[in-house]
Amino acid sequence: MKKITYFLIALLLCAAFVGTASAWNSNSEANINPSGNLMPGDTVSATMTIKILQDSTVYRINMYTDLTSAVWTGSLATTDGTPITEFPAGKRYIDGYPLTKLPQDTVLTIYLDGKVPDAKAGSEITVITVEEVSSSESVISTYSSKKQMVYNPDDVPKQIEEVGKAINELDAQITELSKQGADVSAAISKLEVARNDLNAADNHKTDIATASKEIISASAALVEAEKEMVNAALVKTKSNLDAIEQNIANLNAKGWNDNRVILLSNSKQTSQNLYNTAKAAYDASTSSVSATTRSQSLEALNGSVSTLETSNALWEEAQKSPLDAVGPYAMYIVIGVVAVIVIVGAIVVIRRRNENDWDELG
Repeated sequence: MKKITYFLIALLLCAAFVGTASAWNSNSEANINPSGNLMPGDTVSATMTIKILQDSTVYRINMYTDLTSAVWTGSLATTDGTPITEFPAGKRYIDGYPLTKLPQDTVLTIYLDGKVPDAKAGSEITVITVEEVSSSESVISTYSSKKQMVYNPDDVPKQIEEVGKAINELDAQITELSKQGADVSAAISKLEVARNDLNAADNHKTDIATASKEIISASAALVEAEKEMVNAALVKTKSNLDAIEQNIANLNAKGWNDNRVILLSNSKQTSQNLYNTAKAAYDASTSSVSATTRSQSLEALNGSVSTLETSNALWEEAQKSPLDAVGPYAMYIVIGVVAVIVIVGAIVVIRRRNENDWDELG
């Protein structure tokens, strides 16, 4: 890491004032070009502006970079833009420039040019770091640009394989959801975008920068497809739960409230709880959905499908039964009726026998 030192010397504005003050402040991010992911060997430039306070005591400003072949240049100017001095490429510091002669704060503008080192492929780099150090070597302030990823050409084939596998797995789940009656058209559309981007990346494997961007695009579309799939599962689950609830209400209205209906209600509540948890997590998600939310949404759908089938069968049975008005107690009523018939028949037979016996005796 390159270390460039600028010595900034200031005198006190007032002999009666003794103390230290921060030598600089920066209220804006460094301007990095390019600002996104990088390739090994890319040329990168950075610009940063620092305000140096006129009442500062002696401080040193250190600058670091992960770039190779780094060239630092810069300039000093008053806050109204009047140039004071420039330090050309190769000059490592401002040698005792009398900043205290300035009637106001000054602005230090730093320029950096360098190349992304090959050794950083597959890792992140920090293009520019600025550090304010006191005369006692204490770090007072520090600033670092946001880390930037450096593509690794060797990673591209593996990334294409991994994203392709994920696309196929999601495709299989979307197909299964379609069989369960879910509207998966939005998920299919996003998945197709992911597949097209990945195919383009596979065709551009020799162009690492282009292929890497297309892999990123494919991955983003895959995330969107997954979220659409979860939404489709939740929508279908809600529809199933509503239908189950209606079947239970219909069964109860006909007096069907035996163990089968109780078990039906319990199964419905299990799916309802999973749905509520997954729906809350989905609504709270901003980009992707978690693996847990995805699993819960699918589990809720599977449970609701099974429970709906059971409730439909029970409701169909209730509608077909001629004794559906008395519901699950019909069997007992039939047995009672049969018993009454048998008893009445027996009484009739006995009475006739008794009458015959009296006739024979007379």
